[in-house]
Amino acid sequence: MATRRSTTKAPRQQARRPQVSRRRQGKKRPWGRILALLLLITGAVLAALIWPFWQLSGQFGTEAAKQPSRLYGRPKVIQTGTSLTADELVGELQTLGYSDAAASGRLIPGSYRRADGRLEVFRRRLPIPGADRGQDRLRFSFRAGAVSLIENADTTLRSVALDPPLIASYYGPELRERRPIGLDELPEELIMCVLAAEDAYFLEHSGLSLIGILRAAWVNFRAKEVRQGGSTLTQQLVKNLYLTHQRTYIRKLREMVLALFLEMRFDKRAILQAYLNEIYWGRSGSIDLMGVGAAAHAYFGKHAAQLDLAESALLAGMIQSPATLSPLIHPEAAMARRDFVLGRLAQLKWVSTDRLERVSQQKMMLANEPLVTRKAPFFAAAAETEARRRFGVTSLDDAGYVLLSTLSVDDQKWAEEAIGWGVVALEKGWEKGRTHGAPLEASLISVDPRTGDVLAYVGGRNFGRSQFDRVVNARRQAGSVFKPIVYAAAFADHKATPATFLQDSPLAVPSDGRTWRPRNSDGKYRGRITTRTALEKSLNVPTARLALDVGLDRIIGLARDLGIEGPIAPYPALALGAMDVSPLEMATVYATFASGGMKPSLHRLTQVFDRRSQEVAGTPIDPPRRVLDEGTAFVVSNVLQGVLDRGTGRGAREQGIEDPLAGKSGTTNSRRDSWFAGYSPDRITLVWVGYDDNSTTRLSGARAALPIWSRFTHRVRPAGGYANFEIPDSVVIALVDPTTGALATDRCPKWQEEAFLASFVPRGLCPIHNGFRARPMDQPDDVQVEPQKHPFKRWLKMLNERRKKNRGVT
Repeated sequence: MATRRSTTKAPRQQARRPQVSRRRQGKKRPWGRILALLLLITGAVLAALIWPFWQLSGQFGTEAAKQPSRLYGRPKVIQTGTSLTADELVGELQTLGYSDAAASGRLIPGSYRRADGRLEVFRRRLPIPGADRGQDRLRFSFRAGAVSLIENADTTLRSVALDPPLIASYYGPELRERRPIGLDELPEELIMCVLAAEDAYFLEHSGLSLIGILRAAWVNFRAKEVRQGGSTLTQQLVKNLYLTHQRTYIRKLREMVLALFLEMRFDKRAILQAYLNEIYWGRSGSIDLMGVGAAAHAYFGKHAAQLDLAESALLAGMIQSPATLSPLIHPEAAMARRDFVLGRLAQLKWVSTDRLERVSQQKMMLANEPLVTRKAPFFAAAAETEARRRFGVTSLDDAGYVLLSTLSVDDQKWAEEAIGWGVVALEKGWEKGRTHGAPLEASLISVDPRTGDVLAYVGGRNFGRSQFDRVVNARRQAGSVFKPIVYAAAFADHKATPATFLQDSPLAVPSDGRTWRPRNSDGKYRGRITTRTALEKSLNVPTARLALDVGLDRIIGLARDLGIEGPIAPYPALALGAMDVSPLEMATVYATFASGGMKPSLHRLTQVFDRRSQEVAGTPIDPPRRVLDEGTAFVVSNVLQGVLDRGTGRGAREQGIEDPLAGKSGTTNSRRDSWFAGYSPDRITLVWVGYDDNSTTRLSGARAALPIWSRFTHRVRPAGGYANFEIPDSVVIALVDPTTGALATDRCPKWQEEAFLASFVPRGLCPIHNGFRARPMDQPDDVQVEPQKHPFKRWLKMLNERRKKNRGVT
């Protein structure tokens, strides 16, 4: 029995050992693998969590600062000899946001000062590439109400351009104003104020402030919610660039990690510059102010480089809560916060106590007006369209483009004033009592006919109420403003001269199965009248007769050459302007007359630069091309000068227009449209007045458009007056008897000067009044004049002397 027990026990013991051994080995191997796997996973997770932050921090500073595209007007150019006083130049500078250096004692970019009877100006850096970048000191001397000397360092200049005025900013959907500025351009006092207010130990920590974190943790613990973040300047920047403003611990942790990475990868100067250009500084109107450049411009109307200590302290104090510390809305709170920042400077011993005491007594001079997105909104919208069409710019919003335009801000101001004054006066006068749903509208365009530059542009009376641009997009009946095209065709084809007689009597013309019977606006007929009188008085019937003689196809062809692009039907009523045109098209027509038959390409933009200051290649402006003989253009202009002297435009003389300008009024059927176009060789301005729904009015070109044109034209008159038209070699000025149209003699009781194409001058003397021929100015070489001894000869001699002095026609 004993032996059996021992034999059965031994095998059991041998069987247990391997099993135990196997169990122990199995426990060691799985746990080791799991631990290694966990370490690997943990490392991967940490890497996955950290890597995006590392990558995100690496994006800092890789892109150009985002800012709106900006549209600038033409800069004012000052030359030696320009009629300008020191006070007037100061006014120009103040309009551009320049400040008097006497207040700060420093002449810095964007400031001026008077010294020894001269005016010293420190120009800002101009926003355009080129040889003249500005940011230089200029000295202006004056004598007898004019600029006598312009100096730059030791160089004498013949002319210099001031800053181009800002017309419009093109914001993105977030409506954020940015004006990036380099750290080296900012006053040291501004940097001290910001650091004193927000992060005095910025230069010492590595992105996080332990003291700030502990303070914020205690406040949050007591409040049982997140109220403070204890953020350093770097953390604030990270929050603005990459994170939301939601107050959670997760967001705070991300902020801290990114701040550390940012400090590891970039130096303090880069971080501080980015902070000053990206931090939120409140609002101006509907625009968010991002960065100190935008804040300085909005609150003080100056460049950030011009900020003094008091202004710097106020802006630095606002960072904590821009809405509740805005000097525009809460001035007392803003000033109290400013004094706190000044006190911090004293505690840190960064500024002397005496100086801080003086600064604390300084009053704040805030900007008078909030930021506006567009000063000339219709022009800005049209310029945006041109940038897309000519330069391929798909979007200007926050794209950083710089657009240089042709607009004169002074002219634009007077254009908008004239339109506003005119429509209000008409609604209180001729249109008083009209129960019309839509308001009376008007548009104005003023152009330099020599270049095609658009100088002033108003597409309607109120852009906020209606963005419809009536200069370009309105298609309105031309009416009598079209008539000079008919007369130009007649003069060019030798169908008539200004002295040719036309018949003003009832006319019936078969057309499309009907009979067209044109009538004059007053319903009267005058019988036999000259071509000049017909155009000066804007008579319909003689104009229609002349058009039928010239040929409708010829008139249509010339209208196309002069600039009318819309449909034109060859009906007899075409002679009286029975077709739809835009004010822009009619402005092109009159610009061609003004430039002696050279058709200019009307345009608003001269150059476009991208955010890196590289010029954007675009479709060049077509040079002016000849579409009408110079002599014909002069004869048309000469007759249209009579419109202001004796015709439908004589009301301009009553409003103070004395220069020898040419012009033409226009009124359409039922007085739905009122036009006036007036010009000289250096400017053409066209005005349209009417209702958008084509309603009838009690107006006319002389009643509605002419007063607006006259007011604007008088306001923008050059110092030396408008230029007169030079007589081309192909034109002869002769004296004619107005009753016969023949060359006047010394016995004609009346005579008048008349312009003729040299090949179409009357050859015969007045058949009614016999005597010697009067020859006041020019004559064809093949016409012989008998020598005469007569008192009238002295008058002729005087007239010839006047011609040598001034070849213009009055």
